Amino acid sequence: LQAAVACLDALQKSDIDEIKALKKPPNGVKLTLEVVCIFYEVKPIKDKDPDDPSKKVDNYHKAALNSLLTDAKKFLQMLKDFDKDNIPDRVIKKVTPFMGEDRDDFTPAAIKKASVACEAVCMWARAMFKYHFVALGVAPKKAALAKAQAELDIVMATLAEAQGKLKAVTDRLAVLEANFNAAVEEKAALEAKAE
Repeated sequence: LQAAVACLDALQKSDIDEIKALKKPPNGVKLTLEVVCIFYEVKPIKDKDPDDPSKKVDNYHKAALNSLLTDAKKFLQMLKDFDKDNIPDRVIKKVTPFMGEDRDDFTPAAIKKASVACEAVCMWARAMFKYHFVALGVAPKKAALAKAQAELDIVMATLAEAQGKLKAVTDRLAVLEANFNAAVEEKAALEAKAE
């Protein structure tokens, strides 16, 4: 995750503008933009299939150009500010096919051949995917910690209350003991005087 964020920090507005300028982007750029569109739930633009004009194909490159990449600085900030703790399951389900070990065309090394800027975005996408599953594993532990902390807070409050009562009793006992000692001394003094 930190490496992906560091790569994003290294990206410049000009790197994103370079992606925007591609009229016929390489496959690596298309894949990267498709995955980013899926993460941000941007619907693809339907284009005619060049191989079969009677069919339509999803064009995530155009969709990204029209929505995500309109402002390069804003796009970079969006990636950095992405809510990684609340990625919907439907998004994870859609990006899972891109993240498999058998998928060698969507790795940072493969994407770097098409675009250095997209390499960083690919790293970001993979990091978000991994983070999701790490967070799922940590979530039950966080819940257990919160429950234990709540129980500890109750016990500590009970302890503080008991310590307060004990201090009040101890203070009262000290006063009574002081009064008793004063009375014993006074009695001894009166007995000595009486003799």
